[in-house]
Amino acid sequence: MFNWFKKNDKSDKKIEVSVEGVNPQTNNEFLFYDFVQFEPKFLLKEWYLKAKSLDLVFKPQYENAILLKIKTGEFQNPYSFPEYFSNKFDFIAIDFETANQNRVSACAIGLVFVKNDIVVYKTFHHINPPENEYFSSKNIQIHGITKEDVDYAFTFDTLWEMELSKYFNDNLIIFHNASMDLSVLKNLFNYYKITNYKINYLDTMQLASKAGYPKKITELTEKFDIDYIDKHNPEEDARACAFVFGELIELYPQYENLIKTLSYKEVEKEKIIEKESIELKNQNLEFIQTYSLKNEELESLSVEGKAFLFTGDIMTERNKAKDFIEQNGGFVKSGISSKVDYVVIGVNYGWSKIQKIHDLNKNKSCNIKILTNSHFDYLKSKYS
Repeated sequence: MFNWFKKNDKSDKKIEVSVEGVNPQTNNEFLFYDFVQFEPKFLLKEWYLKAKSLDLVFKPQYENAILLKIKTGEFQNPYSFPEYFSNKFDFIAIDFETANQNRVSACAIGLVFVKNDIVVYKTFHHINPPENEYFSSKNIQIHGITKEDVDYAFTFDTLWEMELSKYFNDNLIIFHNASMDLSVLKNLFNYYKITNYKINYLDTMQLASKAGYPKKITELTEKFDIDYIDKHNPEEDARACAFVFGELIELYPQYENLIKTLSYKEVEKEKIIEKESIELKNQNLEFIQTYSLKNEELESLSVEGKAFLFTGDIMTERNKAKDFIEQNGGFVKSGISSKVDYVVIGVNYGWSKIQKIHDLNKNKSCNIKILTNSHFDYLKSKYS
């Protein structure tokens, strides 16, 4: 990028504006024409005159485009994105900003496109969050984006269909701290019922950890001497992420092993597993309540000749618990079967064991009882 900026003497009342232009000899025609199309006419003219005064040489077609824009005020980029790049990039670094703490409240996204190890394009989109998502003062203070800034922006589903879906599914997406940005994507896909996605992604925070480097983006940019200012500007954050990734893959060449996939099919599978897990948990709690020893049963419980099994983290050290059972004439089993009389459960007990207890009691006419940590402690005290 070519940048022109000049500070005036205090006595000079004129105000000059910084214009970030494009190298007038670049081979990236799309990028140069994109600059000409969207740069305001008067700023483009000032930038062009300053560049000429510095004896910068323009490719003829670039100079013709600038002169046309200066003369008519209009210029249309003859190329389209991402078709100009055949929709093939080394990777795309992205960064989201949110209106509040809710992941679905995305209000901006920055994107940086890298091809042949060069940043060939970068862009920024405001996003209009769902109607029920407010802008918190805390988040506004962080990124400076307000409700007024996004009033005329697209909602994410429209932005996805018109723009993002063109290249997200076909290129490697890079985040820094995927637990944030990936969660934003998941929540947006789910909220808008978007299903046409299958995204390969990599988290530079995880990559940094694998390479033995700090995880924070600020520490990484400092480590690699990467210019990083204007934090929480999503385009700038995406740029920093892209440069950090470029450095890290030199240090950790097997980075491809860290690539994961986010797809509608996988997300739906996760939902089913989560639902089944919740249902199983509730069911097992019912079984525990049904088969737990009653107080009167605990009072009359005799260890001698009975088989016990331990599952989970019980409060008594396992070896001592085993010794207690065996010293009082009982047996300790390693797995659930019809030969087990009592199961002592601790924290993180095996859910499958509870299911097996129910199956044996219901279908095999067994009478396996469950003891909690407090039950087992009481049993030990009774024998002592």
